[in-house]
Amino acid sequence: MVERSDVHAALEARRELGPAYEDEVVDSLLAKIEHKIDLRRAQHPASRGRRGSITPLLLGSIGLGVWATSVAASNGAAWLAAVAWAAITGSNVAVAYFFRR
Repeated sequence: MVERSDVHAALEARRELGPAYEDEVVDSLLAKIEHKIDLRRAQHPASRGRRGSITPLLLGSIGLGVWATSVAASNGAAWLAAVAWAAITGSNVAVAYFFRR
């Protein structure tokens, strides 16, 4: 971030100029730090922020799976419940993968 030599130069300037110029020395060092931060941000723009939590989606899909299982079981089609759970699992894995990016 800020070079060690910059800090040493600020300390040396503070010693030479005395306490009367301390605020100016500190402001100069802070300006250098802010400039370096701005350069780093320009080189590496921030990734898009998260937009909410994935938890409601996961809980909703579990609820949907329970409902699909009860409907399938009451109609004697247990294989359909397995298909529904496989589809729900696949979609949750895909969403979790893309949510982390």
